[in-house]
Amino acid sequence: MKDGFYFDLVDFSDVANNSAGDYAVVCHLWEITDGMPEVRDPNILDEATTRVQALGMIPTVIGIPGWQGKLVNPATSLTWFFDNGFYVFEIDDGVM
Repeated sequence: MKDGFYFDLVDFSDVANNSAGDYAVVCHLWEITDGMPEVRDPNILDEATTRVQALGMIPTVIGIPGWQGKLVNPATSLTWFFDNGFYVFEIDDGVM
C-alpha cells in the first residue's frame, strides 16, 4: 500500500485473464523475501528498459524500483517479463 494505491502481485495465469489496467514491473521483491530470485543480467535489464519504454511505462518506486503504466493488453505486453523472471503487480487505485 502506498499513496492510495494497492499493488497486487500477480502471476501470468492471472494476467492472461485480465483486461486493460495499470501494472508495475520490478526485477526483485522486498528484503523480506530473501529466498526469491532477482533479475541481475545486464543484458536482460537493458532489454527490459527498451520494452517498458516501448510500452509507455515510466520509472517508479513502490518500495523497490521498477516501471509502471497503463497497458491495453497485459497478457501480450507482459509475457516477456514473466518469461525473464520479473515480478508483475496489478495496481488498484484508491484502495486503502
